[in-house]
Amino acid sequence: MEKLEFGEIAELEDGKEYICFAGLEENGIDYVYLMSNFKPLEVRFAKQIVNGDELRLEIIEDPELKQHLYESFKEKIGNKSNL
Repeated sequence: MEKLEFGEIAELEDGKEYICFAGLEENGIDYVYLMSNFKPLEVRFAKQIVNGDELRLEIIEDPELKQHLYESFKEKIGNKSNL
């Protein structure tokens, strides 16, 4: 299975669906910024792990890592919009 790309939908273990808003590779780890397709809006950051034909998303729980990823994605997305 391939990694998530912008606009693709992933269903998490809780049965909720999230849209891939952006991807980021950092230190050899692939992260995704996920936004819910329901209200109230929920945002999740996850690590993408591909094992053969299986894609697993590991939700980031560590507050410091979440803050770091938020800043990294903000910079990446901001840079894109300035092109």
